[in-house]
Amino acid sequence: MRRFVIWLSFLALAEPALAGDVDLVPDAKPKETKAKEGWDFLLTPGATASLSDNRSMLGQPEGLSTTMGVTLASGADYRMGDHELRNRMDILVTYSRTPALDEFLKSADSLKLESIYLFHLTDWLGPYGKVNLETSIFESYAADPTRPLWFNAAASGRDNRAAIMYRLTDGFAPLTLKETAGVFTQPYSHPEKKLLTEARLGVGGMHVFAEGQKAVKDDAATPEKEWIFLADVHQAGAELGLSAWGELSGKRIVYKTQATFFLPILNNKKEGDDRGAFELMNVDIGATVSFKLLEWLTLDYQLKLLRQPQLLDEWQVQNNLLLTASYAFFKLEKEKKE
Repeated sequence: MRRFVIWLSFLALAEPALAGDVDLVPDAKPKETKAKEGWDFLLTPGATASLSDNRSMLGQPEGLSTTMGVTLASGADYRMGDHELRNRMDILVTYSRTPALDEFLKSADSLKLESIYLFHLTDWLGPYGKVNLETSIFESYAADPTRPLWFNAAASGRDNRAAIMYRLTDGFAPLTLKETAGVFTQPYSHPEKKLLTEARLGVGGMHVFAEGQKAVKDDAATPEKEWIFLADVHQAGAELGLSAWGELSGKRIVYKTQATFFLPILNNKKEGDDRGAFELMNVDIGATVSFKLLEWLTLDYQLKLLRQPQLLDEWQVQNNLLLTASYAFFKLEKEKKE
């Protein structure tokens, strides 16, 4: 009996400690994270510039090289319940001047508009509709300091026009317009790692307005410079889009990649063009990586690969490396919280 009383007293004293160490029933459910509802805006203009001057430097061009340009990243996103709307406008224009040619020439020029609506049947799946436009803002020229003769490669006669700068396209031309609708999925999202992936499968149309514009298609075997006329392209078919964007190293590295494959089932190809849909498939691949050096200064690398065989049967490749100073008038709400 005496032992029983001692053990009972020991358990009574130990009960609070045991209760504190073992929590069999949680006090509350984990908090759910929901996307912010309402409008969210982004407006970040920027400027790029670089100078390089060589005087009697072996292996380097003599004189002053200059690059300057402007950038603009803007957007307006809306989320309410299952509805999500993302709008984006990006502008990049840079001009360069080298000792070989005493003229400022356009080295990059792009205007991109995109609007996409997503209806979330679940957090990661639902239908979508998308419209996007891409073009150049200013006229473009081909330049050659040797002042060659320029002529139409598709015509028998030459215009015998010698020029250092030869005009190819007008402002806002060529202009590409695409509209698609289908199903989207966001298979992987990691808020802590700030990573989001998205895939879209849909049908739609693509239109390239390029009638009367020119493109260089030069034969290196001859000293003359050859060009061809471009024509409008209208296609309808299926599209597969893949995207991934996120942040690394505490938001000091921001990246975004995208790839779009458009298979034209219907098209307005010229008579005699016997290429099939897969041979005419359009491919658009882009990647952007930004390294944040200061709050207002970033080093940006941009890559763009474009293939539009019905318009120009060559891969179009563009690389840009920019040191950009910018100021954010508006930031996305998630960036403000961070």
